This record gives sequence, structure tokens and C-alpha cells, in this order.
Amino acid sequence: MDLGWRLRRHPALTALMTQIFNTEHGSAAAPTPLEIVPGLQVRFQRGTTVLTNAGPEVFYIRAVSSGFSIWTSLKQLLKSTRPALNLSYLRHHLRFGETVTHATAWGDVYQLIPNAALTLSADGCSWHFEPWSGEGCQNASLDHPAILLKQAIPGSTAPVVLELSGGTDSTAIAYALAGRNDVLAITWADPLAPDGSDVGHAKRIASKLGFEHRIAILSPDALFALPSQFEPDRPSVSLFMMAERDRFVRGATGGHTNGVVVNGHGGDHIFLDPPSPVPIVDLLSCGRFREALRYYRTLVQFHGGGVLAPLRYCHVGRGIGRSALTLRPGKRLHHRLVRQACYENAIWSRLGVPYKVIHPFTCPAMLSYALSIAPHEHVGQAQSRQPFRKAMNDYHQTEDFGRVSKGHLTGIFQRAIQLKQDSLAALLEQGIGASYGMYSVDDMRRALEAAALGATDIHPRLMNALSLELFMQHWSRLSGVAR
Repeated sequence: MDLGWRLRRHPALTALMTQIFNTEHGSAAAPTPLEIVPGLQVRFQRGTTVLTNAGPEVFYIRAVSSGFSIWTSLKQLLKSTRPALNLSYLRHHLRFGETVTHATAWGDVYQLIPNAALTLSADGCSWHFEPWSGEGCQNASLDHPAILLKQAIPGSTAPVVLELSGGTDSTAIAYALAGRNDVLAITWADPLAPDGSDVGHAKRIASKLGFEHRIAILSPDALFALPSQFEPDRPSVSLFMMAERDRFVRGATGGHTNGVVVNGHGGDHIFLDPPSPVPIVDLLSCGRFREALRYYRTLVQFHGGGVLAPLRYCHVGRGIGRSALTLRPGKRLHHRLVRQACYENAIWSRLGVPYKVIHPFTCPAMLSYALSIAPHEHVGQAQSRQPFRKAMNDYHQTEDFGRVSKGHLTGIFQRAIQLKQDSLAALLEQGIGASYGMYSVDDMRRALEAAALGATDIHPRLMNALSLELFMQHWSRLSGVAR
């Protein structure tokens, strides 16, 4: 029986939806026409079914020719149905890294994050996700960004852990928390470079605002490891530090589950810093060709990988939102980058950690503020977020929001590869990517050796391949279906 038949016959589809596998809510009773389980709403329209996630949970939908089922635990879904791998998705990951999509590493398994909608039809599945266009965002006024950040952090009696990198975004969050006496600031540091300029700036800001501050020295031994309670649904280099991050946060909260973690992740996406192709597109649209070429050179130098490296951004945000022509292509690409930031924050905060994670920069009001700024107007000053920096300095009467030269963690990853070179090489040689010819084992081995010898940059394709194989190894341990 084809999927289109079931979707056109609403009573049959409604009956099918009662097959809920929900570890938190239990088996659902007969669903109403609007809500299947708490937070998950359904709407029927012209041969399609639209599932909207209005709650805080992440749902997984498995859609096959006989219908679909809905889960909240990916681990239980994989144990029960054992779906095949989504090889096209994994190949895309190896080429481009993490990009926004509703697909997962398994065929016919789709992810539905909060504030997103999944449309099922006879032609397949599509996803709509525009977090800046919801009701809360439409009603929000473009207040000062300092006020918006304060409003995005709810008052709480729980202890607050601030991930304070020393950059502009985390400094802005620190000021938004000023006046609280329950804030512990943590700064991650490379053991080979614990006194970088960003670490020093973080120390100064924490002292100025009266926060307790700790330097969290990352351990190379703990990189490339995933805690057993994590349930990611796709590979990502973000997974490499998850075990260390989780260990430090748990230690800071004393193991309590009511802790709140706040960080500035997402600010670089919504303010297009580091360099992004959005200003280039806007400059070209305005006929400012020399400036566009000059900025493109900056982009190539920043990202490396040749003159075509910036074109990778054309894949960011693909697969979600409305496809439409626009007279403002730069703003369309900006929307994609915003989706990427919101997607990452929505997913990596829900891997099984016992504490709440808040990302103020991707609250709807801040997204509206960021999208109101024309990025190409400030490329002459070599920083697209100049309006934000100036606004924050003026509001707080300080110069703390100047450009800070942030340190990078490349060194600690090189050290981790040195320590684990043999096991990582074996993982690549015996992994999914090698089995399906997704990458050349010899190329991966050479890139691994170069990184272990201290190459200036670690090849992105190597990092993508390692994230793929570690991801599959992790799920092989959890459910036995990945390898």
C-alpha cells in the first residue's frame, strides 16, 4: 500500500498515528485531530500531512511505503526497526560537513526539532524551519541587543554555568548575567596554550563582573570520545569535545540536574563573523564589484582550501524553509546561516545531558535584530558585526566589545591525533566510509599522519571522516545497528 494512499485517507492515517513509541509519555490514547502527543500537532491538507513540533522534545519520524511512526527515543527506534543507512547523506557529510537538513544518518528516518514542521506526501518528506518568523518573533520589537539578551535568559534559582570563551558573544552574555551572584564562568583552554589572549580577556571580564571563574584545561586523551548517554542522529565534529564539555559542566554543577548552562553559540552565524559569503552577494547586488572581490579574497584566506572553498556555504540551510526566488539573495543566504545556528543549538542541547542549555543569541528577538542589519555596509571595516559591537560598548560604557584575537584548539586536536593515531587509522581503514568507498583510505592515512606531525591545519575531510566513523562506532555500541 503506497504512502500516498494512506495520506489521502485521513481516518486510516489517524489510526496509524496511534502507534506511538514514546518513552516519556507512554502509549498515547486515540489522538485528537490536532495533537497526537504533547507538543506534536497534525494538520491534513490536500493529500499531505503536516506534523508541527510545538513542544520542547525532538521527535523522530520513520516514513516508509506502508505509513509512518513517531518516536522520541532514537535509540529505541533503531533497536526496534533497524533501518538501513542513509548513504547519500553520509557522502554529503564527508564533502561538506554538517549542514541543516531534516534527514538523518538512517534512511527513511527524519528528525523534527522544536518549532519545525515536517510535511509528508506521496513524493516524500520536506521540512520547514524559520525560527525568526514565529508568533513570539513577530510580536517582538527591535529593542537594544543588550536588553534582548537579558530577556532571553530566564530568571532561575538554579546555579548558572557560563561558557566564557573570551570572544564578543560570550562577553555579551556575561554582561547580560551581570548582577547575579550564582554564576560560575568556565573557559576552555588548550593545555599547550593556556594563556591565550582570549583566556586573559575572559579572566578580566569575569573578575570585573564578580563571577567565579575557572580555566578548564582540555585533555587530549578525552577527545574523540562520546558519553554513552548521548544520542546524536548525525555525525559532526561538534561531537569530538562533548565528553570533555559534559565532564566540566557536571563538575561545575556538582552533579545536580537543575543546573543551567548559558553560552553565546550562534552569534558568529547570525552576525556573519567569521567571514561569510553573504556580504559578497550583497556587494555584487549593489554593483560594488571591487569590494566584493577584495572580501572574497579575505574569505578564501580565512577558510583555506582554495578559491572555491567559500562555495561550500551554498549547502548551508538546504532542505528547509520555502524555496523561492528573491531580489535579496544575500539575505536569503543569511537566513540559511541563521537556520544553521538554530539547528545546532536545538540539537546539541538535547543529546541526553541532565542540565538545561540556553543559547540567547538564537532567541527569536535576537534573530530579528541580526536580520535587520545590512551586512555589506560594514565590510570596509573588516567586520560585519560592527553595529552590534558599537551598540554594546555604548550601552555598557566600555570597550570590552572590541575585536579579541581568539585562540584556536587546533593544537589539542593534533595532540589527540598523535596519542590515538593507530586506533584512529584502524577506525578509518575498517569503517563505513571505507566499506562503501566514500573516501580513500590512503588519503585519510596521509592526512592523519600530517596532523600527527603538527601540520598547520587539519584537513576538513579527515575531521568529517573521523566524525562519521566515531559516530557509527558509538551507535554500534548503543544499539548494534550502525556497523
